[in-house]
Amino acid sequence: MTEMHIQARLLEVRLKTAAAAWSAPLLDSGLWTHGDIRNNFYAASSLFAVCSDPNVEPPCDRLAGKALATNVLTTILALQDGDSGSPTYGHWPLGLHPEPRLAPINPLPAELMGCLLIWFADRYGAEMEASLAQAVETAIVRLHGSAYYRVAQRTFGHHEAKYTATKLLLGDRFADSELLEAGLRDLRLTLTRVREQGMAEYGALPWFWHWVQAFVCVKDVVRDATVRSEAAELLDALWLYRARHYLGGAWAGGRMRSLPADLPRDGNVAFDYVQFGDFALPDELLRVEYAGFLLHEAPAPTRRAALDRSAPEESKRLIRPAGEDRQPLHSYLYRAERFAVGGLLERAAEFDNEQHRWEVTLPLAAVAGANRLYFFPCGEGYSAGDPRHASEGGETFFHRGTAVALYPAAAKGVAGVLPKGEWIFRERGWFGYADGVLLAVYLFGECRAAESADRFDCEGAPGRHGFVVEAVDAAQAAIQLGIGESGDDPRGLLRAFADQMASRGPSWMDVAEAGDSAFSVEYETLDGDRLALIASERSSPLRKLNGETLQLADYTCGI
Repeated sequence: MTEMHIQARLLEVRLKTAAAAWSAPLLDSGLWTHGDIRNNFYAASSLFAVCSDPNVEPPCDRLAGKALATNVLTTILALQDGDSGSPTYGHWPLGLHPEPRLAPINPLPAELMGCLLIWFADRYGAEMEASLAQAVETAIVRLHGSAYYRVAQRTFGHHEAKYTATKLLLGDRFADSELLEAGLRDLRLTLTRVREQGMAEYGALPWFWHWVQAFVCVKDVVRDATVRSEAAELLDALWLYRARHYLGGAWAGGRMRSLPADLPRDGNVAFDYVQFGDFALPDELLRVEYAGFLLHEAPAPTRRAALDRSAPEESKRLIRPAGEDRQPLHSYLYRAERFAVGGLLERAAEFDNEQHRWEVTLPLAAVAGANRLYFFPCGEGYSAGDPRHASEGGETFFHRGTAVALYPAAAKGVAGVLPKGEWIFRERGWFGYADGVLLAVYLFGECRAAESADRFDCEGAPGRHGFVVEAVDAAQAAIQLGIGESGDDPRGLLRAFADQMASRGPSWMDVAEAGDSAFSVEYETLDGDRLALIASERSSPLRKLNGETLQLADYTCGI
């Protein structure tokens, strides 16, 4: 990978965003959308930049495109609250429907858009006509006069990351030494926290990209060499964290939050595409934000950690979520060349009930639709067609290519997702093939799968449910089970795999005695490892590997 290749991908994202903006019809308000105001800003920025660059062939007439982008940007900026006596001074509305000028003010646009606006002014201010340049400067002055970013570090989440970046950017721009020093203190606290305790927002998408955007803006714009250097150190740590969960454009393993744009298929992929480039850029970019502008090239060892999957690897991390009463979480991930398996041993109550606990992950290139396989008990916020929002309870166990999950009391039933591919469905075992990966799914409890355009949606009635899932490279399974060469017809290989695996399914035990309800499963993997998971109402879960109780002391904290 060379700098030229990365810059070419950066330009590709910028051009795709600009072309989409140019072809989109304008509403009567002069904006493209009355949804999130920031989407107008991202699109207009790309169109303006492409049409202002003499070295780039724009997707439209250069002057017409720049004029359109200028008008949209001016319209956006005019929606900012300019009343210095207002509690929302310096802020914009978020959702604009039905009338942007009457839309309620919201703090979110300034949080993210503010950092990006300062970066955009620094990079493209000289290309702006006087009226736009003045509007941009006025908006930034109002941001400086607002107090929204004057927040101390407490949770070490994406909001505070953006506040820290804003302090540094505004402190630099307005020679506000006190603000700059406060931002540097917060930057150092953040860097220490991430290095020593890891990400409090463990795998939260798309909020991780807000971290990246915030501190690339600092590294690119702030003139103080110390600030730039320490921002670069934090970005190195962030990209190392990303690399350890990376699988061909996918985010593998459990995480704190996910939106429909990333579950059950990763869609927020533009930053990954620019950095790693080992998958095709989708025709539609679901959340491009400033991925076509901002770049911090990860160190070579970090890129190798993301891209080199020639040898399988295990990662065991201790997560310390922010909050005095939060218990540590244990995150496991096994990553092989064609798949990854992993998740969280503990269930945690997270914002909007969006914790995604475990999955089998496939690279984006492996399937056209969903690139994940997972199940969960339906909880608050769940609705058909949106496979998120689990209930409390349940126990998990992960070992290499195998995931085990027990849900003793799924009061609202269970749901799940299978990726597209070839599948054989039997009464207590489902067997699949997807791009060189064979998948075995064993079920306790009634469950059914219905095929849709991009996946299989699974659901089961309320009651007790259990799942054992094993993923294995098809070539490896062919050798281990003696079912043919790796080049055989996948359907024939799958049939032979299903026949073999159906005879070696797990042993389930479901008993209720002496006021206790025990639910357990034992399973021997294709590698010969014996796994046991026991869930009991009276005691903590028991996990055994080859007869020995699983120890958690080897789960390490920090990036």
